[in-house]
Amino acid sequence: MWEKTKGFLVAAAQDARAAESTGLPCVCLYYRIGEKGGLQRAQLPITGRGGLLGVYDGGGLGACQPDRLARDLQAECTRRGFGGVVLDFRPEDGAMPQFENLCAALRRLQIRLFLAEELAPHGGEGVTVIAPAAVSGGSFRQMLEALTARYGAENLCLDLVRGCSDFAMPSYDPDGTPLSAEEFRNLLDTYRPECFFSPQLCSKYFTYRKSNGSAHFVLFDDPDTAAQKLAAINEAGVSHVFLLYSEWGRDARSLLAK
Repeated sequence: MWEKTKGFLVAAAQDARAAESTGLPCVCLYYRIGEKGGLQRAQLPITGRGGLLGVYDGGGLGACQPDRLARDLQAECTRRGFGGVVLDFRPEDGAMPQFENLCAALRRLQIRLFLAEELAPHGGEGVTVIAPAAVSGGSFRQMLEALTARYGAENLCLDLVRGCSDFAMPSYDPDGTPLSAEEFRNLLDTYRPECFFSPQLCSKYFTYRKSNGSAHFVLFDDPDTAAQKLAAINEAGVSHVFLLYSEWGRDARSLLAK
């Protein structure tokens, strides 16, 4: 990808074939912890090698033997050429001790572990922290500086969210109302707005006014804003970046292949 940042396309099982056809390294979210605590994989062919092993469901975590499950994950990483494990689930109530034990077992096996920001404190030393790369106020670069100062660029993975939100003005909600692709297109077709780029937010925006007089501000991302954000992420020396296939589709190929 670039000199410093490694990019990965995050794919769920239903997107596996389409995502792998891009030729990009993938976070393969095809794995779950079964009800008896064993590792299970969706019955799909995995033709590509490399990327990361993604566990999307930890429902059977409470029944697992952490050391055995860690060895099974290690074996699958070796067999498929995965360079690490992404635990992309929130432990159920009472299962946090097992989650922490599993993380410790993976660390002992020297497997690179990726955890969401809110779970990182339970992962121990050396965890790669996954944080969303999105702001609706302030500065995108300041957000990068804050995250790299907190975790270290070498321990940080940014999730490049494809944001698209509507804010009724004046707005006191930092997230606004998320818009589906169809809702966004309908707004464009209805109001024919002029779109602008915000260097601070590293996103595009437009405004419109409803027939009742209420003013609205729409903040959104597209491949152009993604390229700007990825360049800033690389410049900051962040070690990894994730793009979700369901959000970016085949646009991710041109973005991550640079």
